[in-house]
Amino acid sequence: MNDPTSEHPARYRDAHHVLDIAEVPGLPFPHISSDRAAFYFTGITHARDAAEAVATAETILSYGLDVTFARREAMAGDDTVRYILEAFMPSGLAVDIVARAEHMAGADMPEVVAVAA
Repeated sequence: MNDPTSEHPARYRDAHHVLDIAEVPGLPFPHISSDRAAFYFTGITHARDAAEAVATAETILSYGLDVTFARREAMAGDDTVRYILEAFMPSGLAVDIVARAEHMAGADMPEVVAVAA
């Protein structure tokens, strides 16, 4: 059932805006779910290329979507650390730029320390 008071229409509109911006050369096709649009740069094998691609994506998306990104780290399913730039659209839709943390070490990122369980 569609709830007319829900944020669904706004998120749908924001997701379409993300897709429109994603047509810019240099951006991969985003993975979009009900609460997040993610641009993955984890398949880039050279650190310098990954850092440049992430910086370009951040610039394009910041201006195109009128958002500000904040950095965070997260563990991926393969137990590697991911460097994530995260911003939120007005509807609450999160926009993530995801790269391997090891490739972003020179991007003003503190050294990631593994915590023993």
